[in-house]
This record gives sequence, structure tokens and C-alpha cells, in this order.
Amino acid sequence: MSRLGGDCTADADSLTFGGLPAGVSAADALGGAVMETYHDHRMATFAAIIGLAVPGVSVLNVGTTAKTMPDFPALWRGMLDG
Repeated sequence: MSRLGGDCTADADSLTFGGLPAGVSAADALGGAVMETYHDHRMATFAAIIGLAVPGVSVLNVGTTAKTMPDFPALWRGMLDG
């Protein structure tokens, strides 16, 4: 989140995200960035979802999603292409 300009605190078993000011969209509050997945399917999925709302987000090694959803890259591309 910090790479995008957001706020997130990690605890032992949870994540707490800072909120947005009233009337401010994620696209306006956050900036695009290249998101590293660290070979973790959860990070890849998170970055892809954030990319739906924040322009300029790209995901390195999105194929790591194969651990839980082998067809994710093709399905995602199909959804975005419409």
C-alpha cells in the first residue's frame, strides 16, 4: 500500500487500511506503481484488484496466482478486454 501512497498496518493476523477522506476516490488518493508479488499469490491478487480502481498499477509475476487459480492471468485479461 505504501508503494501506492496508501496506509496499511500489519499485525500478526490482520491488516488495517487507512481510510480515504470523504469524497475522495481511490483513483485520486493513490498513485500507480509497479507492484512486486514476492512470489505470493495473495499479493498478486491484491495488486490486480487495486489496479481496477487505481490507474497505472502493473503487477510483476502475476503468474504466481497459479497456486490458487491457474487460469487467473487469462481470465483477468479476458475480463478487462471485455
